[in-house]
Amino acid sequence: MYKLPVTVERILGYIRRSRQDVVRERKTNQDTLAEQRELLTSILGGMTTPYEIREEIGSGDNIEGRPVFKGILDELRLIKPRTVAIAVKEISRLGRGDMEQMGAIYNVIREKQIFIITPFKIYDPLNDEDDMAIQFYMFVSRVELQMTKRRLRESRYTYASQGRWMTGGGGIPFAYTFNPFTQKLEKDEKTAWVVEKIYHHYVNDRLGYNAISTVMRNEGIPAPKGKPYFHPIVIRRILTNPCYKGDLHFKTTQKINKSIIKRPLEDWIIVENAHPAIVSKELWKEAQEILTENRAKPTVRLDFEPNPLASLIKCGSCGKKMIRQSSTQYYTKKDGMVSKYFKEFLNCLECRVYVKYQSVEQEIVRILQQNFIAIDAVELGKKLKTLIDVEALRNRQIDPHERIQKLKKEMEGLQKEMQQVIRLLTKEIISEEQFDLTKKDIEQSLKEKEKQLDLLWGQAEKEHTGEINLEKLQSGLKSLLYVYLHSELSKGEKNELLRGIFDYIMLDFVAKGKFNLTMVFNPKILLNTSAIG
Repeated sequence: MYKLPVTVERILGYIRRSRQDVVRERKTNQDTLAEQRELLTSILGGMTTPYEIREEIGSGDNIEGRPVFKGILDELRLIKPRTVAIAVKEISRLGRGDMEQMGAIYNVIREKQIFIITPFKIYDPLNDEDDMAIQFYMFVSRVELQMTKRRLRESRYTYASQGRWMTGGGGIPFAYTFNPFTQKLEKDEKTAWVVEKIYHHYVNDRLGYNAISTVMRNEGIPAPKGKPYFHPIVIRRILTNPCYKGDLHFKTTQKINKSIIKRPLEDWIIVENAHPAIVSKELWKEAQEILTENRAKPTVRLDFEPNPLASLIKCGSCGKKMIRQSSTQYYTKKDGMVSKYFKEFLNCLECRVYVKYQSVEQEIVRILQQNFIAIDAVELGKKLKTLIDVEALRNRQIDPHERIQKLKKEMEGLQKEMQQVIRLLTKEIISEEQFDLTKKDIEQSLKEKEKQLDLLWGQAEKEHTGEINLEKLQSGLKSLLYVYLHSELSKGEKNELLRGIFDYIMLDFVAKGKFNLTMVFNPKILLNTSAIG
């Protein structure tokens, strides 16, 4: 091994735990990170160039899934050429992603002329032989990764064909437990009766998802994972999952171009009676027939529009959006006549409270008319002061930096979530399939937030608020309210109009049927008063 040139000012050592390391640690009970740290220290300690070692607990073929290494790449993009070297156990530690990922890493190494230090050689990307060796080892590591994935995937298919539950300790259906020795599902007698109850209500009582959810909540039956109640979508998943009749379905989806798609039925691995059933096959089949029958009913209009208050009202206790629920009931009078009664409520499932839908809509109109339109402009200014700093809107630019900081914190949270998912994989709590799906969701969220950041930075110096004309604002609100009450608007158009006025409306319960509303205006209606009237 020859010495580094004098142009190199510092060395970045990078160590991480790979999937092979995880397997070896299980067999030998050795700390592979400690071994790598000791190896690099022994190499770099004999050099005069300052160094630091950065560690990453994770294994992935995507740069986004390795935040420590991503940070190193971002740092290297800003340096002067030939001033930094990177030390690794082997070149494959730099990554084994797809061609685009590997190309991005290689471009940084080549452009910034990064020296690569390994236990046996120092590679100089300006040396033709070293450059070819770097490209070769990166290509080989990619092929090795694909072969390893294929072997693992085929092994899981083989085990699944034997009735083993190959999602490991993660993704266990409600009312089952996972036996790590047999790798099969076992019925949880403490909760299996809940599944039986759901099927009974759906098949025998012909109750829908929402009705079953209400029954379970009223009876105080605890939901999976500590949730306060059985959400209707959870009930639907239980009713459609074939595992409850004892069958195992595997290899039902595949990843193509980073998208998860459903495989043809002939590719599925289906094992009947793979584990103890909770409901009979006959009962499960009846449930599927009812599901198919209900799907065939034209219960949902193709031209569906949201209701006027859709996604606008929040519960003052829990902060969650309240949902609309309606029903039609028929009453037989003493004279034999049938009376029809339509009920419509806004409901908070979390807090188990509800109010009449029409009462809320009427109260919004009343408050808007009396508290914001039919008052002096000066009084309106004082009232708005409690909701938003009007002077700040008048006198300063819209500063996106608060939102930028919030986005950065959200991205840090996603990075921590990624690390947690990686730890779950290394401990075999989740399967590689679950890991890939979760990682994909996190990476997609990160990309979306990065786009938002770019947009905010680009607008930071361009957006200015307009002058807020309170009299014009009142006139505009009056016009909008008139249109809402007297024009022939559809429900969706009314919702669009209200959402243009309000950001959201907080509903605080006072007593049964009584409530207070706190209206938070949409900033656009305050900033762009010229658009009103």
